[in-house]
Amino acid sequence: MNPNPQGEQPMQQPGWFSRNWKWLLPVGCMVPLVCCGGISAIAYFGATTMIQGSGAFTESMSKVNQNPEVAAALGSPVTPGFGTMGSFNQNNNSGTADFTVPLKGPNGEGSVHVVARLDNGRWEFSRIDVVAGGKTIDVLAAEKKKNDPPDEAEDSPDEEEPAGD
Repeated sequence: MNPNPQGEQPMQQPGWFSRNWKWLLPVGCMVPLVCCGGISAIAYFGATTMIQGSGAFTESMSKVNQNPEVAAALGSPVTPGFGTMGSFNQNNNSGTADFTVPLKGPNGEGSVHVVARLDNGRWEFSRIDVVAGGKTIDVLAAEKKKNDPPDEAEDSPDEEEPAGD
């Protein structure tokens, strides 16, 4: 007994891919993008957290907030913004830090660039520069000026008058 008496071939059903390509193609492209974006976000936030949790960051932000020029330019208090970039390396009591952090204050926005070295557990800063309103404020120079005693005018050597006989 022949199920198809006229001899026609049965109609072939389309394959799985032919039936599902409309949703498979976008999902197949999005999954790798989401994975790469997720890994990148985890790496960025991990690095940002590491920098912002360091002693170099804490000390530099303290110095920035104590600077009167920064307070005049950005207002007070100054807080870190989103988008920290740079490098940080610490191994026991030594390390280096070189990072830039966006800053926000009540009167405006700017950024701070910090370069420091950790030596025997103490951060030594070679640069803390705040850029705000098109002007660069050298926080370390202002701090040094504040901490240095004022130069006393040295007595100019006057000609001694001869002792009268």
